[in-house]
Amino acid sequence: MTEETRDKELDALKTDIARLREEIASLASGVKKFAGAKAAGAQGEEGLEASEEEGSAQGGQGLGVFADLWHKFDSSRIHGEKVVKGLADEVERYPLVSVMAAFGLGYIIAKLWYQENKQ
Repeated sequence: MTEETRDKELDALKTDIARLREEIASLASGVKKFAGAKAAGAQGEEGLEASEEEGSAQGGQGLGVFADLWHKFDSSRIHGEKVVKGLADEVERYPLVSVMAAFGLGYIIAKLWYQENKQ
């Protein structure tokens, strides 16, 4: 390996490290902003609305994306809990029908699986 090649690789490594430092600094500032918005959200909803406006001003990037994602996750979780509770209520109301339906569904799945493995 020549001295020139080594110097080029060293310069490339230095630029990569500088770029990584910039990216880590931007990530750290984003985390600080997000933590500040969460703290402000705990004190009142005004901080969250401001961060959503800031995120939409950045073209959908930023804290608004996290707030939207968290809202979707929370609404999905609530909907899932309602579905599970509804199913539990139906099983309690009609236990014999539920057992027969579970057996029938298991039988159909087993038959389909057995035929698929047979071929």
